[in-house]
Amino acid sequence: MFTGADQQTALLGAVLLVVPVVVLAAAAGRLGAARREQRLAALRLAGATPRQILAMTAVEAAAVGAAGALSGAVAHVVLLPALAEIPYGVGAWYTGQLWVGLPWLAAVVLGVTVLLTASAVTMLRQVAKSPLGVAQQADPRRTRMIRLVLFAAALVYIMQSTGGRLTSRRMIVLLALFYGAFWLFGPWVVDRLGRVAGRFARRPATLLAARRLSDDPRGAWRTVSGLVLAGFVAGFFSVSRLDIGFPEHPDQVAVITENAADARHTATEARALLDRAGLEATVRTVGDDNFDGSVLFGNPGVVARVSGGTERIDAAATALTPLGEGRFPVTQDYVSAPDAAVTDRIATVSTATLIMSFLVATASAGLTAAASVLDRRRVYGLLRLSGAPLKVLDRARVRETVLPLLVLAGGTTAMGVFGGYQLDKAAGATVDGAG
Repeated sequence: MFTGADQQTALLGAVLLVVPVVVLAAAAGRLGAARREQRLAALRLAGATPRQILAMTAVEAAAVGAAGALSGAVAHVVLLPALAEIPYGVGAWYTGQLWVGLPWLAAVVLGVTVLLTASAVTMLRQVAKSPLGVAQQADPRRTRMIRLVLFAAALVYIMQSTGGRLTSRRMIVLLALFYGAFWLFGPWVVDRLGRVAGRFARRPATLLAARRLSDDPRGAWRTVSGLVLAGFVAGFFSVSRLDIGFPEHPDQVAVITENAADARHTATEARALLDRAGLEATVRTVGDDNFDGSVLFGNPGVVARVSGGTERIDAAATALTPLGEGRFPVTQDYVSAPDAAVTDRIATVSTATLIMSFLVATASAGLTAAASVLDRRRVYGLLRLSGAPLKVLDRARVRETVLPLLVLAGGTTAMGVFGGYQLDKAAGATVDGAG
């Protein structure tokens, strides 16, 4: 009892939620990254090998990640009865229908653990390469122009690939490519934004925020990446309505007949039935080759045009019911029912996806920002000892987040609008071609 449209819509929502969840998991894996780097750099300088450093970090991150993933799995199992009550598709669900099975649940737990471990281990490349530079905090972490080139190439490919029919697999590939391209492009924009803001800064807070952006663009990007990519979800669902494009005729009641000759005979009976019900209507016939616009969409039959609103339409449909067995009256609501069902599914999934993506993105942004404050505790202490007001430090931290968010979120939202428009266009072309 799960239609193809239900599956594709749910799959689309799940794909759009994958990246915010991955960003949150990566942010959790990088908690205390700077302090961990300093500690491990000291061990490296004391004689520890890169393999020992990686092993210690992997074991620590894997233990924490496994505990968190198991907690999430237990919460999922406990919440299954409540989730089953949420209507989707043809109605609510049985709890057993939402149970993915022990192998899949174990695979998810393992995947989250591996993701957290990989996120923590990748932070140690510089420790293994240059422990002295990490200990002295001498790594400027600049970004290269190749990121812009790769982003432009990916963007051109995506735009050229959105024409024609979009299958589920193709859509997933394009979405993954888009997220990957923006993940490469984000730190480069943050780096350049920090340089520009530092050049034109007129206030201490702006100058401090700009220096932080240019000194660690990847860290600043990780803080806002979830919210920036969530902007794509908002832009995508703001225009994706899958409007089929068929003309609507809300004032028509029609009865399908076998052929044009039968339609002329049925029209006489229809006029008599409508007169007997006290309804004023214009009755006409539609032949096999007459496509002049009606709820019959090219089928032969009789069309009655009734004015007076929904109640009069319902009364006309009731009056025309005795015209024949198996030839029940057709109204616009009947014709639009399949499209309305799809639109309702999209509205449900889009609302849930928007809420969940922004909640997850906000959590990852808050988590990363809090971790950044902890990692820079020594720097903040030195600034306070040098006389920097606390208000200046707070304003710098806010601007460090707001500046890249304003610049990058606009681009992802625009790309989301473009993607939603292309989906509407592809769906309309497909249905029109089939019709």
